[in-house]
Amino acid sequence: MTVARYQRVADSIRRQIVDGTLSAGDRLPTEPLLVAEYGVSRLTVRHALDVLQAEGLIERFHGRGTFVRRPPQRASYVSVCSRAFRQPETDHDEIETYVRPGSVLAEAPLTALMQVKPGTALAEYLYFSRRDKDPYSLARVYVPLDLAELLDTPIGKLPWGAEIPLGLQAAGIRLAHITERVTTRPPTQDEADRLNLPPGATVLEIERTSIDDRGRVAEGACFVSPGDRIEVVFSTALAETKGGDRGAVR
Repeated sequence: MTVARYQRVADSIRRQIVDGTLSAGDRLPTEPLLVAEYGVSRLTVRHALDVLQAEGLIERFHGRGTFVRRPPQRASYVSVCSRAFRQPETDHDEIETYVRPGSVLAEAPLTALMQVKPGTALAEYLYFSRRDKDPYSLARVYVPLDLAELLDTPIGKLPWGAEIPLGLQAAGIRLAHITERVTTRPPTQDEADRLNLPPGATVLEIERTSIDDRGRVAEGACFVSPGDRIEVVFSTALAETKGGDRGAVR
């Protein structure tokens, strides 16, 4: 099988990054220099750089050049259902989160998430987070208006808005169960713009629904972050036997 020219260029630069010839923060040669070095067209070089950027190995800045990307620090999304959830998360201290409260009229797919009729008014909390001045994550949290009146003003303690279901519980709303659904997908154009994502990037999406003891969706959320910036942690407490040993999970 013949390897495309752009793949050979990308493979060569990738090897230099992996073996340390090119270190994080190093500037790559300019496109004309890469054209001369590899004996290919400028279009081929740009295609190779697109591949490396999509892999998260390089980043390009207009007017400055192309640089080897520093490996991003990962933060942990700890499940709201986890026993460890209320423990301090020190890696979040470096994440700046801004919250913008507002309201919205439900349309698909929000009607399915919140199990409401089209046009239903909902409180919306937009969470936008940065880490080291770079976009980190985007979350939208929705609550029925009558329940939102019971909440204190969110302060962005955690980037995925987990303070909302905790606030509902503190206000006396009994949550019967919480479902968190994790998927990967291409970003929407709005997400790509806000998170400054390169072409071909994927995002990790966590969709959360909190159901109260009456069967009503008390909170729904959609958290989105590039896959190289987040990991999902689930921790489940095991039931203990009378003798003190932990029981089997069934």
